[in-house]
Amino acid sequence: MKGIQMANMGRRGAVWGAAAAVSVMFMGAASVPAEAASAPVQRLKVSCGNPELKVWYDSDQFGKYLKVWFQTAKGCPKGRRVDSLGGQIYCKSSSGPKLVYRENVTRKKAPVETLTKTLPSKSKCKSFYAEAKIAYKIGEITPVFKDTWHWNWGNYPA
Repeated sequence: MKGIQMANMGRRGAVWGAAAAVSVMFMGAASVPAEAASAPVQRLKVSCGNPELKVWYDSDQFGKYLKVWFQTAKGCPKGRRVDSLGGQIYCKSSSGPKLVYRENVTRKKAPVETLTKTLPSKSKCKSFYAEAKIAYKIGEITPVFKDTWHWNWGNYPA
């Protein structure tokens, strides 16, 4: 009987040890930069990864307009759980940055995008800086990807 109890304790110990190792592995994956993340997160990066900034110049009889929004990457599989997608755009000027756009969406399924808004005209702002962050929900881990862009009115973000 004692041998059976020892064998059961050994199996339980192995299960707990494996669970602890998996737990440590996933905790590490959630807190490291995207480049050093574990294999499941690396696969996610290939298909989803960083948010995208979309810029569209439009014009009509009243003038030219700059419209923007953030979205999940084109390769992100439909239905992927997105915990949050958000971004800010600042007008860069000699008096300092001024927030001109901020949107956030939470708990959606890909494809996801924020609201489209019009930015200030060229006479009011000639240069922009944008930053966005997206968090995907995969089981108990939530990998986060970020990106930034700079551009001048009339050009496209880089």
